[in-house]
Amino acid sequence: MENGLSSSVKSNRFIQMTLTFLLSECCSNAARLFLRLFIGVLMLTHGFVKIEHFDTLVDTFPNPLGLGRVTLPLIILVEVGGSILLMVGFLTRLALIPLIFSMIVAAFLTYPSFSLATSELPLLYLGIYITLLLAGPGKCSIDYLLDKAYNRK
Repeated sequence: MENGLSSSVKSNRFIQMTLTFLLSECCSNAARLFLRLFIGVLMLTHGFVKIEHFDTLVDTFPNPLGLGRVTLPLIILVEVGGSILLMVGFLTRLALIPLIFSMIVAAFLTYPSFSLATSELPLLYLGIYITLLLAGPGKCSIDYLLDKAYNRK
């Protein structure tokens, strides 16, 4: 009986420690860092592909807002520049605004009729970007370090 009680106490202690960690601010900051890096790298690859095939894409790239040949360079700037800012956590919320806007355009305006088949990927990016906009960059970011350096009281 004593051995069973000891095992139960160890099990409860493990569960308590696990829950304490999972609900801690440290875990929340690590999750935001992971999400910023994960989605940043994925979107960065889209931008690099567009740079690589720029000459081919410039005349055929969708132009749902009527901006002409400026559309492709703008979306490359958003995908590459915004992703880099997002990954390092510098001007994070500001960098997310054009990324969110581009995913709204990609999901709802690029194709003649909305369908989940064509809009699923932009909607996934959009959901993650909105989550990061609301949650903020976390403590593992340049934004946090600058705020800490300039707002010491």
